[in-house]
Amino acid sequence: MSTSCLHTLEPIRKPFVFLGVCSAIVATLIGAPQAIKIIRRRSARGVSFTTLGLTNVGGFLYVLNMYILHYDQIVAAGSPFTHPKTWATAQPHMLFIWVELANTLSLLVITPIAYAYLEDEAHVVSIDAPRLRLRIDWGLKESVRYGIAAQAFVLASAWIPALWILHDTGRCESLAGFANVLGIVVALIICGKFIPQVGQSLSNKGSKSLSYVTYGIDIVAGVVALLQKLFVTQERLSTWVPPLFLHSLEAYVLAVNFYYDKRKFHEALERRDRDAEDIDRAYGSDEERIQSERLLQRSGPDRVVPAKATSPTTHEPLHKSSTFSMMLDVFL
Repeated sequence: MSTSCLHTLEPIRKPFVFLGVCSAIVATLIGAPQAIKIIRRRSARGVSFTTLGLTNVGGFLYVLNMYILHYDQIVAAGSPFTHPKTWATAQPHMLFIWVELANTLSLLVITPIAYAYLEDEAHVVSIDAPRLRLRIDWGLKESVRYGIAAQAFVLASAWIPALWILHDTGRCESLAGFANVLGIVVALIICGKFIPQVGQSLSNKGSKSLSYVTYGIDIVAGVVALLQKLFVTQERLSTWVPPLFLHSLEAYVLAVNFYYDKRKFHEALERRDRDAEDIDRAYGSDEERIQSERLLQRSGPDRVVPAKATSPTTHEPLHKSSTFSMMLDVFL
């Protein structure tokens, strides 16, 4: 009997169950900040579609890997309709499957949103091989569409046969070897998927539309999941070593982005303050500014008071509001 498969349903303490439920909730919402930042900026610049694609493929293969290894536990748990108590007792053992599935689906939503705000570029993929009668000239949007189709093909090729065999045999052991191979493939994907994003962030010298909140939460959740996998459910090596490397890369990217974004943010604030000082000098003192506004209003209905020439009583709230908006736009 293969040691890769998990068979028994030993009791898990309630605090760890509560922590797992919290992890599932966080995983469900983890993609939201990234989606909001893209929509807010109306741009997907700074987000690597290669990383998104590898994230989708790696996530669903990871879920399949865990589904196979936990399959005997799933069978032992029975149906929630015929054996509700046994099924409920078994769910703490399935929490990592639920967490990974929720995480994968949440991050999957980012792809169509990023595509909707993608700025197309020509000649992103260009191959001209007359001897092979091969000529490819794809723009960025076309390349992304072919990439999405490739993702769907790879996942269907892995999931459909696996589900068929598991349904036919009813045992984890029939696919234990395949699950271990999947674990290796997932490990390679997880280790390498963020490398394109590293290159993208270094090239842009800042986060652009990449979300600090999404990947910051992913790092924290990854550390919590690592501790659970090591000390609670005793998951196999392939399920926690690759994410540890991934989160290290995420932390590196966020640190690099923060360095550049913080510098640019301070430069933007300084430019805005200089512009405000220039306006103040142009209008002179507060009394002169107010007098200028009155003269402009009296000069006739066709004259419009410049937006900058406002009383100092409204300047400070607008200043704070615009600063917060700038911070949210950069550091979301």
